[in-house]
Amino acid sequence: MASTAKVTVIGNLGGDPETRYTPSGKMNVRFSVATNRRFTDQSGQQQERTSWFRVTAWGGLAESLDRLAQAGALSKGKQVFVEGRLDANEYRDQQGQNRTSLDVFANEVLLLGSRADSDGGFGGSFGADAAAAAGRSPGRADQEEQPGSIEEVPWDDGEPPF
Repeated sequence: MASTAKVTVIGNLGGDPETRYTPSGKMNVRFSVATNRRFTDQSGQQQERTSWFRVTAWGGLAESLDRLAQAGALSKGKQVFVEGRLDANEYRDQQGQNRTSLDVFANEVLLLGSRADSDGGFGGSFGADAAAAAGRSPGRADQEEQPGSIEEVPWDDGEPPF
């Protein structure tokens, strides 16, 4: 059983992005994002939970992310904002345990952190919203091929623009 919802995820890349191609030649970029939640349990003990999301980008967004990965601006440990469609898929692992994978099909990716953190001054928004802001037609964000775009996001002293 699968469920679908719109999601916004802010976290850190768990590894370097992987660029892949379908048999028909369509590019996609995949990476994992970890989010951490800290809380105090009923006994007063500090707890931390990590949730992992598998993110996939297609089309122009994938091309932009691939260029950033090749330039070193999108790599393991970098903080990102991802917006897209969430698919929660249940499955049984090799030990027979019920598991859920959290798969995000991205329509926007924003690199967070200071410009110095991005190894070369990259910072920006990639996806349908950025294309619309730049006066271009973004196409349908829920389609497999979305054009994606790059919009430079200005901020001072390493502070995100929100």
